[in-house]
Amino acid sequence: MSATDLREQLQRTLGDAYDLERELGGGGMSRVFVATEKSLGRRVVVKVLPGEMSGQLSVERFRREISIAARLQHAHVVPLLTAGEVDGLPYFTMPYVEGESLRARLAREGELPLSEAIRILREVASALSYAHAHDVVHRDIKPDNVLLSGGAAMVTDFGVAKAVDAAATTGGEGITSVGIALGTPAYMAPEQASADPLVDHRADLYAWGVMAFELITGQSPFAGRTPRAMLAAHMTEAPEHITRRRPSTPPALATLVMRCLEKRAADRPQSADEIVRTLDGIGSTSGGDSSLAPHSGRASARAWRVAVGTAVVALIAAAGLWLAKRGGTGAAPPGSALSLAVLPIENVGGDSSKEYLADGMTSELANALRKTPGLRVAGDLSTFRFKHTQTTPAEMARQLAVHMLLTGKLQSQSGRIRLQMQLNDADGKLLWSNKFDRENKDAFALQDEITSAIASEMRLVLSPMTLALTRAGRTENPQAHDLYLRGQFEKNKFSEQGLTRALTYFEEALKLDSTYAQAYVGIAFAYDFLADAYAPSHETHELAKAAALRALRADSLLAEAHVLYGFEVAASDWDFPAGRAEMERGIALNPNAPDALFMYSSFLAITGETEKAVASADHLIQIDRLSAMASLARANAMFFGGRFAEALRQDSATKKLDATVVYVESLDAASLRELGHLDESVAAYRNFEKLTGQPSFGLAATYGRMGKRDDALRVIHTLEEIGRHRWVDPPFIAAAYSSIGDRDNAMRWLETAFQKKAFSLRFLLSYDSPFFRELRDDPRFVALRKRVLATTFKE
Repeated sequence: MSATDLREQLQRTLGDAYDLERELGGGGMSRVFVATEKSLGRRVVVKVLPGEMSGQLSVERFRREISIAARLQHAHVVPLLTAGEVDGLPYFTMPYVEGESLRARLAREGELPLSEAIRILREVASALSYAHAHDVVHRDIKPDNVLLSGGAAMVTDFGVAKAVDAAATTGGEGITSVGIALGTPAYMAPEQASADPLVDHRADLYAWGVMAFELITGQSPFAGRTPRAMLAAHMTEAPEHITRRRPSTPPALATLVMRCLEKRAADRPQSADEIVRTLDGIGSTSGGDSSLAPHSGRASARAWRVAVGTAVVALIAAAGLWLAKRGGTGAAPPGSALSLAVLPIENVGGDSSKEYLADGMTSELANALRKTPGLRVAGDLSTFRFKHTQTTPAEMARQLAVHMLLTGKLQSQSGRIRLQMQLNDADGKLLWSNKFDRENKDAFALQDEITSAIASEMRLVLSPMTLALTRAGRTENPQAHDLYLRGQFEKNKFSEQGLTRALTYFEEALKLDSTYAQAYVGIAFAYDFLADAYAPSHETHELAKAAALRALRADSLLAEAHVLYGFEVAASDWDFPAGRAEMERGIALNPNAPDALFMYSSFLAITGETEKAVASADHLIQIDRLSAMASLARANAMFFGGRFAEALRQDSATKKLDATVVYVESLDAASLRELGHLDESVAAYRNFEKLTGQPSFGLAATYGRMGKRDDALRVIHTLEEIGRHRWVDPPFIAAAYSSIGDRDNAMRWLETAFQKKAFSLRFLLSYDSPFFRELRDDPRFVALRKRVLATTFKE
């Protein structure tokens, strides 16, 4: 629609109540007109959303959302007046404010006097504090939306971005839910830049930090880049410290601005009111109160995480020089990527209270390195197999298929921490080593010294590109970290008892640090593995989803949180497309996270995408080649893809790594059954029963294939009896009945599964499952399968 046509149509819509004057020009998501409200003689601004949004928004929902924001009445908020529709395009009105925008002021003057910048920033923060207290998040804070009038700053367009998102008609999802990040690239928080649907008020605080940086220095942190590069920088690149751009910035103000620019939302100030209080204590010409600086524990912990990234770059440089000299030789296969294993740091002295510190340093370094492009780092489940063993370095390198081994020894006594680190090649040749000794005030700060030493040794200029992701999900509390590591150890047993104990440890960790995103992820994983096998499916997946959601709210850059949340959306909401999109967002953030890869491969397997599931499992095996769970992921993908001989071979490899790893079903027994080796299948199921202490529905299915109806019924009735006291997944009992041709009981249990929203019903019905071959021509089964597919895949 042309400017003239839109103006004429808008005037007709407004009628005689308004006299439309002129168009001011577009701004962000709207075209802006000035009009006079005749009855009151006041001038108003009319903003019309662009034509490309026609048909994509529910005008009535937009109007309702605007009405919520219109309730805001604050000295530094430009109120919203009305909302309506013009030719299918939503519009809203607000008072016309005499003056200029903060953007115009910056364009004319550049950086502002500090006293002026502090005043404006305090008034904007005051407006944010008021709006957030009334559950209104702006989502597009920038100088263009701050108006300067009569010596005061006023924030405009409160609630508009939220109204647009909530009014989206794309399948019932908000615009941000389908991959459109509302906002302006230069001011978007990392969670907005990744189109995270869980954006909360802390995104406004990040944008406030960007705007503060611009007011003080004259430029935003990542100015001069393309929008795409800017979004990437917000997600992954640490901004230059503000004092390098303007050294006269008061230290307390500089600290506040840089805290607001933290990638992890939990590391920012948690409220705009906190920003207001801090600004009230800052003088424009003094350094401010030193008490405004972050607590030393927080600062030290943050330094630890930054230092990990420095160590990563230094180690890569050292390893790259070595590999170039060696021509790529070593324990890893020829032509393989540069590879490294971070072996468990040895806790010297036997003080078990410091074990968490040794393990924590090991995991922090490995996880940081794993996020670095061009480097393959062995997974923790593989490297920790060598803890307290006498395996030679050459043999470890061979088994892990890596070129280099990073080792360390930690000693803590008499109030001091001593750490010795060294990097060796696969033949044991020393490439680099250093010793560190400092007071035991804060263990995390020790990494600062390691970073400085390595960077100095290699004469490196540290690139900040990978630092943000290395920080994701961490805690600043050593005791919480200790509990988390204990929980991880129990979770990785994958037994009911281990998973239950893991939940206890994770919950205790959260009592010490309620923003510990990794602990929430641990809870989500534990609940997920308990679901279907040990606990009521739908209810337990809901608990897993809630924990994953808390993890995302604590840190939207944590890849595992996205993958877990996506998986649980599929499991509990029956929404595979939305779940897959969220999982892929997590994989994009960190394609080398072992737990995330296991979950993603499992999802692809149960949805019938066998080749992709196998590829994901193979990538996981490359990372965690000695992990039984990685091997199990590949075996699952083979089985669900109907490749039973390959599944059997892979399951054999799994058992060689860990004969006790069992989850839900005995893959070797099931594969033998589908290959026609029924006697061997029965024997394998008997071994399964000895290991787990309970019968398997698969044994009944095998008896059914053998024509041994009475034997099958004995297993089925045992499962039904167990089901009276604890969870037994209904689709499994249905499969057992199906195997003996009892269609009525099979369908009865399948209907029960449908009503209970048992997740396993989907992967048993969303492809030609061997478990229900006897039901495939039953009209009731066909109809139920269509219902499942319709809800699961939104067909």
